[in-house]
Amino acid sequence: MALALAWLVPAAAHWAHLDWSLLPILVGGAVALQHAANSLIDRFVLAVVHLFAATCLTGLAMSFWPWLMEPVPAAGVALTVVTLLAAMTGRLRRPARVLIRPVERLLSLVVALVAAVALVPYVARDLGGRIGMPLTGEDITRHFLMYDMIGRVRGYLFLHPEALRPYVPDGQLTGTANYPQGIHLTYAVVAKFIPGADADPIASLNILTWLLVTTYILFGAAVLWSARRIAGPAARSAQLLPVLLVVAAWLSFGDPITVLARGYPNQLAGLAAAAVLTALAARPLASRGDQFATVVALVVAVAYSYPLYLPYAVVAAGYWAWRERLWRYWWSWVGVLVFAPLAALSLLAAVAASGDRQLLLPGLAHAVDRPATVVLLALAVAGLVVRGGLRSPARRSALFAVGGMTLIVGAVAAYQIAMVGRTVYYFDKLLHLLIVVCLVALGASARLMPREAPAADRRQRRRALVRGVALAMPLVLAMALLGGAWHTSAPSRGLQLLTGRDKGSPAGARDAILMTRMYRDGGGAINVSLMAGPWRNWYATQLASTLQGRYRYVQGWAALLYPLGRPPTLADLDGLVASSPVPVRFFLYNEAASMLVVDSDHPNRPRLAPGAALPVAFGDPAAPTNAEAARLLAARYPGKVEIVYATPPNQ
Repeated sequence: MALALAWLVPAAAHWAHLDWSLLPILVGGAVALQHAANSLIDRFVLAVVHLFAATCLTGLAMSFWPWLMEPVPAAGVALTVVTLLAAMTGRLRRPARVLIRPVERLLSLVVALVAAVALVPYVARDLGGRIGMPLTGEDITRHFLMYDMIGRVRGYLFLHPEALRPYVPDGQLTGTANYPQGIHLTYAVVAKFIPGADADPIASLNILTWLLVTTYILFGAAVLWSARRIAGPAARSAQLLPVLLVVAAWLSFGDPITVLARGYPNQLAGLAAAAVLTALAARPLASRGDQFATVVALVVAVAYSYPLYLPYAVVAAGYWAWRERLWRYWWSWVGVLVFAPLAALSLLAAVAASGDRQLLLPGLAHAVDRPATVVLLALAVAGLVVRGGLRSPARRSALFAVGGMTLIVGAVAAYQIAMVGRTVYYFDKLLHLLIVVCLVALGASARLMPREAPAADRRQRRRALVRGVALAMPLVLAMALLGGAWHTSAPSRGLQLLTGRDKGSPAGARDAILMTRMYRDGGGAINVSLMAGPWRNWYATQLASTLQGRYRYVQGWAALLYPLGRPPTLADLDGLVASSPVPVRFFLYNEAASMLVVDSDHPNRPRLAPGAALPVAFGDPAAPTNAEAARLLAARYPGKVEIVYATPPNQ
């Protein structure tokens, strides 16, 4: 009967246009299957880990049998597996007892606070405002491209690279097809259950934006849960509260929030998996078999989401395996032989996408707050070692994790300094992981907090909680009020995001939406925004090209429009039009908008104060404005250049 329901329920939901209802059913089934823990939040975290890893691996089968990505077969197969596992483990006969203790309620409350900080900026904005928030990270355009293409081909792009050829430049084909795609495939599968997700590219991008926010919330929950696990079962609410508040402040106002703001979903997934792995390597689950399955799932999750973190994951998992003497069990060898090659597939694809100097490439990620990171590292180590902390195997394991990650960061820093004279993009990405590992290890500091009396009444417990809040408040305020690479910028990046000071590029997103609504498939041309200021035009042109399926033709235009690149002349613009393999459609609005110069080597542009926004009239006064240049080119190439006069929203 249960196996029949596993297929009848998805079929009925699909018939009733209620595919979305299958998502909570799948999560609930995975939660019920977790018999290695009794706490509801423990079960939820483990269930999400297993579902994500299973989706990443099932994506290999989907790539050859694309019908598996449709809601009915996807849910039917998933519920069948859950039912069979439940029968094998006795879950169908003996439902687990779920406990909700005061510590779990406290943890849930702090997770809700982190979720609120992440949600408010997105809920408070319109469609263009939401989509524009991660646009300044610029990578979100390519993340959407991969998510959209995986939904079209119904499988991994590294197994269908030729499907990308009509959509990306030839020079980017290998890099895009082999980019880590676990989170993109998961998004594509989830989107199949959401009504209207494939109605048009704008709706699809909106879904992607909400999935990005959801990923951050799950990442925050993973880090807080992991810190609580490191604290141990004996930690009481009054001891945990100050630690969880500090962790929450770092997540909401420190460097981790910039990963959301810049739009890096795969990195968030990798950080979340690494956090849970750190906690379980230190404090394993009660069942060795469940622990092994979960560790394997976490390593797979890291491999398919962010292979840069795979060395740390392998070290953390290997340390636990050595501590448990797993080589003595035949099933551990079988598991490694089966799953290691599957995890290696994503790693090999990522290596194929990387050049010899991959670790030396620059990027647009915010520089990590150096002083705050050093303070966090010191706090984490102190919480692990003082007062005889190393007598605990769990704290020794956590210290090994912190020390191992510090060595990895130091090695990459030394390599980058030796090669280019300074640290660059991927050093900051590794610092993000070091921060997460330290936040997890900070849970050990709970044992150093004042402990409430076992027989304390309600008033005494309330006073203990107030003392905990007061103890954490200096660090919370320090993280909320200041930030930046040297912790001297006010306010922090998280507070800028929360208060709306950091808006991303909502105008660029709205322009891209306007262009896409006018020409959903590009109208047979590459659409170029010359409507407004330089950054706005750059973002709008790239995003519109991705939404319209014209990203293949945007590379030269993105380079020409890039405000910090070589200043373009009318001849440069003319040459790009002449060499374009497709017609060019210029969007115009503000007649004063300009970007061109007379001499690229000696550009005469407005002088700006440091940090000032670029003006709409950014070009040389002696050079044509954007509108004048567009009209000149339309007259010179009457069959190739089209001009559209459009009024952007909110003008």
